[in-house]
Amino acid sequence: MVVPNLASAGAKGWTDQSLQVVGGPIDVDGMIVLLNVNKSHDLEMSGIRPTDGAVLWSHPYGLSQITPGVAFAPVAIGDTVLLAKPAKGVRNPLVKVEGIRATTGNVVWTLPQSVVLSDAPVTCASGSDFCIPAYVAQTKTDLIALSPTSGAVIGTVPGPLRNMAVAPPGSQSNSDLWQTGAQTPTFTQTSASGQVLWTQTVASLFGGSQFNPSYGWDFLVTGSLDIGSVGVAPVGKAEALGGLKTLGISTTSGTVAWTVPGYFDCGGGLQFLTSDVVCLYTGSARQSGRTVTMAGVGLTLEGLNPASGTTTWSKPVLDPKSLSLGTDVAFADGTHLVVQLVGGQRVLLDVDNGTTSSPRAHEVFWCEQVPIYRVVTPPGASANGIRAGAPAYRSCSSTGAAVSGTPAAMPSTVGTTVNGMFIWPAPHGLKAEPSPQSV
Repeated sequence: MVVPNLASAGAKGWTDQSLQVVGGPIDVDGMIVLLNVNKSHDLEMSGIRPTDGAVLWSHPYGLSQITPGVAFAPVAIGDTVLLAKPAKGVRNPLVKVEGIRATTGNVVWTLPQSVVLSDAPVTCASGSDFCIPAYVAQTKTDLIALSPTSGAVIGTVPGPLRNMAVAPPGSQSNSDLWQTGAQTPTFTQTSASGQVLWTQTVASLFGGSQFNPSYGWDFLVTGSLDIGSVGVAPVGKAEALGGLKTLGISTTSGTVAWTVPGYFDCGGGLQFLTSDVVCLYTGSARQSGRTVTMAGVGLTLEGLNPASGTTTWSKPVLDPKSLSLGTDVAFADGTHLVVQLVGGQRVLLDVDNGTTSSPRAHEVFWCEQVPIYRVVTPPGASANGIRAGAPAYRSCSSTGAAVSGTPAAMPSTVGTTVNGMFIWPAPHGLKAEPSPQSV
């Protein structure tokens, strides 16, 4: 057993500053399981005791060939969590896939053959199986379904390369929408029984070859629809944001049920919201060195009815870059976001209906930050040793300034509640406070 150096602990909660959390946490049979980077810059999967933050077990986690710009969290079924363990060291893409008992960290089963993953593991078959996308040749991939109890291979589907769903914070990735390894950007949808339901090029779905997930994407599954957007190819150093679209695509047939202008959830920057919004831009984002500037870009937030694709409300706002990155944007819970209106007034926006109110004096909000972390990886699994982590959250004022205290609401998109403790990833560690319920 390893007990961390806790910055504080007691009846009012605990803080573990020894953990650099980059994925999760998730609740697995009463154990907190997350991905963290250790002092040697190696990725680990760890089991955390929710009552005091003690690290009860850790295993090395291999990044294989998982897309560097995509954060991911552990996936679990029942009391079994999936581990991709480096087979020949962290700089080699080969991993051993293992089932781990969450409460003990013990290995339950091991897939006999080491594999190279093309993306992070997910749950599939309506959450009853694990699925791993793996290379079966240099340019060919299969989606392999595994039994959570034994690790036995249940079936394979040729083609899927990387998952297109962006799991909301606190949720496991379980979408059946995939990008294939085809040279022309192509989506395919698999069924709960492991059958290919449809395959369509991204250009045919979105109406042009400029649409390409290599420039970003954000999809959620709502009912019978895949709802989301993909980025557009820049012209020179400028990306025309006004041409972005959000689609509702039938999961069973691949037909486009509806199309609206704008980027779904601002491209993922507003993923902490539990109601669907579209970000309608004017102007272009421009690359300047390693940063992106959005000077002159206009932004209107719109409410979205996911069933019909209709707009339910509309609100022009300022600061499109912060809203698009999701950085230092204050929010109270999954439906209340602080925005600055075009006239300069800062208001609390109800994204369910578009109504606004004034933030209360000294009200404490959540602010999201998207960490970039340094980690040792195989070639191709990082950008010069850098990867994007899952969002972390801190307390802030309505302007985004750091404040003490904890917000009143404890949304499931910020953290998870286990045995009465609300536990969330902070910019400097893992934090927990008692909570009677998760909002």
